Amino acid sequence: MVPQLLVSTLCGGLIGWERERKNKVAGIRTNILICVGSCIFTIASMHLGTMYKSDPGRIMSTIVTGIGFLGAGVIMRDKDKIIGLTTAAFIWVVSAIGILCGLKLVIVPIVITVGLLAVTWFFGKYDKFLM
Repeated sequence: MVPQLLVSTLCGGLIGWERERKNKVAGIRTNILICVGSCIFTIASMHLGTMYKSDPGRIMSTIVTGIGFLGAGVIMRDKDKIIGLTTAAFIWVVSAIGILCGLKLVIVPIVITVGLLAVTWFFGKYDKFLM
């Protein structure tokens, strides 16, 4: 359980650091809490599924629902434009990374985190040329 929590903390922290560097609302603490929280709920659902012979996917599906509400809370309308969509998407993906960590898939979340940071960096650098 400790390696899963460490990887989820690392992944959430790296993504949060990138968001905080850009002065976004959901920074290091928020992303770590989302990633670690999703990991803990996933670990708990797997243990409960084993102990009571129940479907662990039931708890994991409620993580997605709860994160949807959390993400919706950061989407705002500012005059003629919508802001916070990228932050909401990050919250959603960070939660998925936490779920993968909770499922003991340690390498996959790291690869996804590195890929997400690379995509964010690329489009941050070159999106003005793509439009």
